[in-house]
Amino acid sequence: MDITKIITIAGKSGLHRIIAQGRQALIVESLTDTKRFAVPLSVRVSSLEEISMFTTGDDVPLKDVLTKLHEVAKGGASADPKEDDDSLWTALLKALPEADKERIYPSDVRKLFTWYGQLLKSGDLDKKEEKAKEGKKEAEAAKTAASGKEDGKAKKAAPKKKAAAAGKGGPKPGGGSGAPKAAAVRRGG
Repeated sequence: MDITKIITIAGKSGLHRIIAQGRQALIVESLTDTKRFAVPLSVRVSSLEEISMFTTGDDVPLKDVLTKLHEVAKGGASADPKEDDDSLWTALLKALPEADKERIYPSDVRKLFTWYGQLLKSGDLDKKEEKAKEGKKEAEAAKTAASGKEDGKAKKAAPKKKAAAAGKGGPKPGGGSGAPKAAAVRRGG
């Protein structure tokens, strides 16, 4: 799951994906209705990668919490965000047993399950395994292609160096086109 480009925007409900970045605005696409719009840089934006959940020990990144929720739900839908707080807490504690009930607000738990549902519908939670497999295959193919190209580049680079050493094709000493330049005349004054 790659959530580096998934953001939440202050004053807007839901999650958004960054499409492009301009000089004065971000172009984002809503995960729910796929509408695109510009967000000025003056608006507060938080990446899901930066958000973490309070626990009794160290804070846990939101990416890990979402992954654990996905594993507990076995890839399906988890608790409905419109349920009561107790059922949401029990669903969260199944995935994250060390969650700190004193520091996490019920509205944050509700927001977590809303975000989980949006990521599940958009397919971003399932992309982890597919992209990891594709990325490994592409990396292996790139390595084999690069190793073959490096051998060819090394053979081709040697003759160019010899040609440059022989004085062919390189710049002439003095750096000019060969035509004499007029000297600048200074007059006193």
